[in-house]
Amino acid sequence: MNLTNGKRGATIFLVLGAALLAAGLAFGEPESVELDLPETSKPVPKAPRIPWIKDKPWSEIREMARSNDQPVLIDFTADWCGPCRLLDVMVFTEKSVITELAEVVTFQVDIDKPEYAAFKKSFAIELLPTLVWCDTSGQEVDRFTGYRSSDEFLEIVRSWRENLTIDAVLAYRRSAYPEDPEVLLDLARRHVERHQYEEADVLYRRLMNLRHKADTRTVARGMVGLAELEEISGRPEKSGRLVEQAVALYGTADPSAEVLAYRTEGLMEIALFQESRGDTLGVLETYRTMVQLDDRDVLGLDGFARTAVAAGVELEEATRCALRAMVFSDKDARIIETLSETYYQRRMYTKAIRWINLAIERDPEDGGFRDRLAAYEVAQSAASVRYNGSPR
Repeated sequence: MNLTNGKRGATIFLVLGAALLAAGLAFGEPESVELDLPETSKPVPKAPRIPWIKDKPWSEIREMARSNDQPVLIDFTADWCGPCRLLDVMVFTEKSVITELAEVVTFQVDIDKPEYAAFKKSFAIELLPTLVWCDTSGQEVDRFTGYRSSDEFLEIVRSWRENLTIDAVLAYRRSAYPEDPEVLLDLARRHVERHQYEEADVLYRRLMNLRHKADTRTVARGMVGLAELEEISGRPEKSGRLVEQAVALYGTADPSAEVLAYRTEGLMEIALFQESRGDTLGVLETYRTMVQLDDRDVLGLDGFARTAVAAGVELEEATRCALRAMVFSDKDARIIETLSETYYQRRMYTKAIRWINLAIERDPEDGGFRDRLAAYEVAQSAASVRYNGSPR
């Protein structure tokens, strides 16, 4: 995601709660179901994830790496970065990833924090997410940008730990498997990272010619890659058509087990690309597709609600989706915040306040929730004055 095109959004924390699934909320049920939920609750235990070191100076991180004789992985991120959120949900909570990085100094940098402005500049960070691998002295060895699945992420990290760069691995794969669609996809994406768009275009189109040899996900990713190049070339209509075709690949009437395994992740990648190009209605439709395919898909439900709130459209539907996402995530605080925002946008301030208070209770350390509460209370007070002292 280009740093100039970022949109602020909530981090999604995906935890499926079996006990609350029994509530059985049906898509489109009346909002009164919320009254069945307990008035108070205990904080949700967080899923295991990479133990990122945050808010430390680079000099301290380098000293830690030197003392422990460990390499460093730097994750340049931001709250508004969609692909960063997807990494956090789909990759950084995977046990295999956490285990692989157990002997690596993992340093996460929020590029919006003023204290990291010079640090970001020193690493020439232009896109998010950017993951940088450094040796034990803190010198950069390699990097990649953009989202990678957990399998792809593991493959890259394991290569780094064996002192193999991404380019070295790709060169070997290209030599050994020159017509492998996945190799062509990875090479094309590497060219895009370096702004080598003509080279990437050639590889993407070769992939399309070999689509009969590729799995659905590789073809869909190739279509999105071509869509990105069309967007860069100033042809948004062609870009949009390619994205629609990619979405359709995941929405087949009788999907294979392979498609089902990565459908949510694949559609999320498409939604985040649409978000990066400012296609709000396209994002909304992709999330709607996710919900239609699986009405318990927390990422789809929450994504639809957040996007609808940002666009100020379909707010009643957004509330229903947020309610379902909240239940199926075991009342995750960030999703509760989304739910409260749907009520706020509908000027239902009492409900907005009730839900944001629950978000605060679930995650009292997040100061943003208290800021939202203050804004809701101001709005409720102003509404009370307008309606002659009758709060809404």
